[in-house]
Amino acid sequence: MRIRTDNPIVKRCAKWFPKTIKRFETEEDGATAVEFALIAGPFFLLIFAILETSIMFFAGQYFETAVDDTARLLRTGQLGPGTTAAQFRAELCNRVTIILNCNDVTFDVQVAGTFDGLGDPPEPDPLTGDLPGDSIDNPGPDLIMQVSASYKWPIYTNFAAPLLHAPGGNYSLLRVTSVMRTEPY
Repeated sequence: MRIRTDNPIVKRCAKWFPKTIKRFETEEDGATAVEFALIAGPFFLLIFAILETSIMFFAGQYFETAVDDTARLLRTGQLGPGTTAAQFRAELCNRVTIILNCNDVTFDVQVAGTFDGLGDPPEPDPLTGDLPGDSIDNPGPDLIMQVSASYKWPIYTNFAAPLLHAPGGNYSLLRVTSVMRTEPY
């Protein structure tokens, strides 16, 4: 069906429009850029989530090593029976300062005569996610000791946060528990 008109603009557009449509059908110069623009957002979000999770696992291993090394000082008697929470924190902070903020680390040291006598490690508040304060029972020779430490690792990629965080914010709770018998020092 043809439309007749004397308007010169409509005549020019009537000739130009079909040529332009055919050019878009055959040209593929910008196809790669458009396809990349469509997948770039999810791609980079996935890359950042993988990097963040990898760093979090590395920090967890680093934290576990620091807590085990500090617990060994109690186990062998190098931190004596009169050790205070401040002294234990100072030793722990000497080992975690590279990656973790030592002010946000909480710990609990329990001592019992048997493995059954140990209680559960302290849990964060289920509503707020707040961690309990530091506590230490001084171990003596030939006792069972449980050292627990917790740290709130911040999560930055929003899409991963609901999968990894605890109540009260965008963080993942790194927890370490080490149970051992003290040496007869």
